[in-house]
Amino acid sequence: MLVTKTPSPALRLVTGALGLMPKVFPAPEKLKPVLAKRDAAPAKLPSSLLKLCTPQEVVEAGQRVLTLTPRTGASAWHIVYFHGGGFVLPMSPFHWRMIGKLIESTGATVTLPFYGLAPEFDHRPAHALAETVLERVRASHDGPIALAGDSAGANLALAATLNEGAAGRALPDRLILFSPWLDLTMSDPASAEIESSDVMLSAEGLRWCGEAWAGPEDAAGPLLSPLFADLEGLPPMIVFQGDRDMFVVDARTFAEKVRQAGAALDYFEYGGAPHDFMLFTFTREAKDVQRRVKDFLAG
Repeated sequence: MLVTKTPSPALRLVTGALGLMPKVFPAPEKLKPVLAKRDAAPAKLPSSLLKLCTPQEVVEAGQRVLTLTPRTGASAWHIVYFHGGGFVLPMSPFHWRMIGKLIESTGATVTLPFYGLAPEFDHRPAHALAETVLERVRASHDGPIALAGDSAGANLALAATLNEGAAGRALPDRLILFSPWLDLTMSDPASAEIESSDVMLSAEGLRWCGEAWAGPEDAAGPLLSPLFADLEGLPPMIVFQGDRDMFVVDARTFAEKVRQAGAALDYFEYGGAPHDFMLFTFTREAKDVQRRVKDFLAG
């Protein structure tokens, strides 16, 4: 479903500004030196979220996990949220702003696993962490649980759901996927047609990140590239995608596969929107995303 054909002035401004900067995921020869110098720690928790929520941090499977519980107006929902960043970048201030809006709009308690990043780590510690976190949340929370994430984090949310199903454990009640990365190998040639208009992503850089994340396993395997997984039995999900994002090609394919598998899916595509546009919370499009997530969890 195409929600908007014409981007808002604010989103045009964002896309124009991003287009003036180097791509976030350039070719490997440019990306590797950046990663060698980057701080792998998440951005500092802003004071606005400390006013909104009570934080509780624990260490699970050797990795930090933060839970934010609304001080007032809490709903029954608990969201486990995996941040994006191509599996190589930590949680950013933009993520914190979106998490704050998500808590304000839904009243949900949000748990954030700060998984180890590639290339220092591959997917195995993160997948183990997701399993541990879900086990704890299920044990301590009587209400409904949603898994959510943006970009690479949406990949992790799907992988965690598939892992739970394969192990015969309870699946989350909802899936919320923002600009999901569904095929680490970027194998659909149609995505190359979008690359020139994508102000953030490049196929070569993404494939390198995907290989680093896959480690010794095949990056096209179903738990690493959920586009190729058996999608039967998945919980109801909502997917948000921009049409100036290389991932839009796989998102459309994924939406059709989910529908064919008989799962409930709401798919929203925004015209003129770049990758992870919902992180720019001041735009009309990001506000629309928050409203639809609220309605999705209320339904």
